[in-house]
Amino acid sequence: MKKIILLMLIAAIIAGILISCGGNAQNSPDNNNDNKNGNENNENAENNQESDQPGDDNTPADARIEPDLPSDADFGGYTFTFLTHLYEGADWVGPLPIEIISEEENSEPINDAVFKRNLKIMEKYNINIDMIGIADERNAMNKAVKSGDDVYDAAIMFNNNVPGIVTAELLTNIENLPYIDLDKPWWDPAVNAMSIDHKNYLLAGDLLILDNEATNVLLFNKDLMGDLGIDLPYNLVKEGKWTFDVMNDMIKDTASDLNGDGQMTAYEDRWGFATYNDTFHALLVSGGGALAVKDKDDIPYMDFASEKNLAVLEKVMNLLYNPEYVLNAQAPPKGGSGGDLTKGDEIHVKGFEENRILFMWTRMRFVEFFRGMEANFGIIPLPKFDEAQEKYYSVVNPYTGVLLGVPKSASDLDRVSIILEALSAESRYTLQPAYYDVVLTRKYVRDEESEEMLDIIFNSRVYDIGSVYSFGNVFIDFINLAAKNDRNIISYYDKKIGAMEKAIDKIVNIFQSMD
Repeated sequence: MKKIILLMLIAAIIAGILISCGGNAQNSPDNNNDNKNGNENNENAENNQESDQPGDDNTPADARIEPDLPSDADFGGYTFTFLTHLYEGADWVGPLPIEIISEEENSEPINDAVFKRNLKIMEKYNINIDMIGIADERNAMNKAVKSGDDVYDAAIMFNNNVPGIVTAELLTNIENLPYIDLDKPWWDPAVNAMSIDHKNYLLAGDLLILDNEATNVLLFNKDLMGDLGIDLPYNLVKEGKWTFDVMNDMIKDTASDLNGDGQMTAYEDRWGFATYNDTFHALLVSGGGALAVKDKDDIPYMDFASEKNLAVLEKVMNLLYNPEYVLNAQAPPKGGSGGDLTKGDEIHVKGFEENRILFMWTRMRFVEFFRGMEANFGIIPLPKFDEAQEKYYSVVNPYTGVLLGVPKSASDLDRVSIILEALSAESRYTLQPAYYDVVLTRKYVRDEESEEMLDIIFNSRVYDIGSVYSFGNVFIDFINLAAKNDRNIISYYDKKIGAMEKAIDKIVNIFQSMD
């Protein structure tokens, strides 16, 4: 009996040890993924699961989704090559993408996430990963495809280059990429807006960062809002009550003639809303509208002059066309200086940092410029048309974003699709947490509420095919109306609809003849 009792006690002690070890497994040296702030990362992972954002490698195994790919694929040391942009001197992009190549770890979150992701995929499939940056990616791809040179396996293209690349028949139909599974969460379904005639040649998702960086947002100066006795708008957003009318009420009572000249004519005054011409289109989309939509046959048509969109635009113009309290840096008030984009950036940044601008329209990339700002600020989505609108819409800027495609000259579509699917799936658990959690929520965003707003913004991302393809030059013409505070939408539509429809017909005919 004593032996039995002793054995029972030993078994109980061993069981307790095993339970204790199991409960702390995620914090063991082999499982913490080199996180120096383990507790903080685990809390963020839990938040991300609740908000349908990807977690890091601390994510429970049953929450992680694996790609459906061959387990025995071995590509014998093949070098998988991305064609990418090479662009200098812009506020919205670095010279080269930062999400493709990492030579070594350096404690920078995105760099190290890319290194870790690439190492895993390279070892698993016996490949190398390379990137060739070229200033004119469209011309480079055209030369490769026309000559049958398979030097590029995939291409990352600026959105405004996409129409010329697609209609030149330089890309592979996504349906011909056998291992790309668009139902998986690492691919962005919003890109379906870019298909025509049920044919799609474009991808976006967790492999990319610049599509996040190009997403439109509003910044607001929390310190100025507090000084003016205005409640922070977070609850309005969460309750679905953040609308054009509510925002207009906030900004119109904010402006003040700080320099004492008796009028709102100087950049040194205080403004309710800082905008660019692009804001006009961004607000059309946030109000549930678009320049163009598609019919049941997946054929685009111009829609901004529909009754619904005209109602949206009326509220947009009521919000924007008020030089007494709205500062459009591309259309400066009388007596002001500037009017060009470079000067506008300087004006807006300075005014926002000096607590003289309440709201500022921008893209996510621009948030980085306020990293050292002394005053506190928040991030929210652009407003809805009214409370009845089902959700918020955050448009991806048609110039500053990128999309992914596979050149027609790529020689092995099985290999290409396996590697792209593997990289994108792994990016969901490495690259995106580094971008979303570490870079944004810890370095730039100043409060927990803004983190919640980022969930709303990125989950409401949309593309407007009318702005990306700019049928009949509609996007440039349209946003230039904002520079002149021009309300003659119908007049513009009547004058240009023929050219727009002709441009659509031409592109549709090309798509219908393509594979």
